[in-house]
Amino acid sequence: MSQMLERVAEGVWKTSVPCATLPPYHHTHCYWIDTPQGLVLVDTGDGDYVRYLFQAYHELGEPRLKAVIMTHAHRDHVGGAALVWEKWHVPLCLDFKDQDLLERDLLILPGWRNIGEENADMFSCVELISAPGHTEGQINLFLPTSGILIAGDNLLGNTTSVITPPHGHLRTYLKTLDRLQSLNARLALPAHGDVITDPTRYITLYRRHRFERLAQIRDVLNRKPLSANEIAKMIYPEAQRAIGERMIISHLQYLLEDKEITLGDDNRYARISS
Repeated sequence: MSQMLERVAEGVWKTSVPCATLPPYHHTHCYWIDTPQGLVLVDTGDGDYVRYLFQAYHELGEPRLKAVIMTHAHRDHVGGAALVWEKWHVPLCLDFKDQDLLERDLLILPGWRNIGEENADMFSCVELISAPGHTEGQINLFLPTSGILIAGDNLLGNTTSVITPPHGHLRTYLKTLDRLQSLNARLALPAHGDVITDPTRYITLYRRHRFERLAQIRDVLNRKPLSANEIAKMIYPEAQRAIGERMIISHLQYLLEDKEITLGDDNRYARISS
């Protein structure tokens, strides 16, 4: 296999497409799945390097392509949709709860098809799993025969996932992690980073990290009211502070929902006295 195509399991291949995404990552992993109905491509990466997918498809022998499934509508996952539609004219499947995230040049494409768990019978050997939290409409795919989970941005190979309002929601994401863990997957294939060889343990660590962060925020707010920016400065290194502040907001939203904290007129958060 070339650099354009890496076999990760029987009937599953990966093409890593360079794109502008959040550090430390520089690629979106797109996956090819062989099904009885035809080949399925998961995600396209951004548009600048879609030729990587075209080359990989050629190396696979150009079998019948059934559809392209987008895990969600962030640009680093769907940005190549226009070129893919132009070349293959196959359905571009997306949970339309993410449709508002599509930029206009993509939204106008005629190939979009709304997909969710109710469409699971479209693809034998592949379970479509509604997996919101990172975005409202994120879809994950599970291959029960091989125990492989294609995790989109819900699990990343070398860092924690990014959950930022308004499209990300921490409480929903934690429920999704519970559901993904219940699958007892053998491998998880993330959209960014390394293959995850022990998904059950990995998800446990992911959950632990979120609850540790919540405890850390409770602790600092016990001392004095603080803004999300001020909390981020206490917790994140400068290089990560911008995205860190958005992550902090998702945790503050969780605490607001539980009425553990309040937001003052000065945009500072404080613990509610018990």
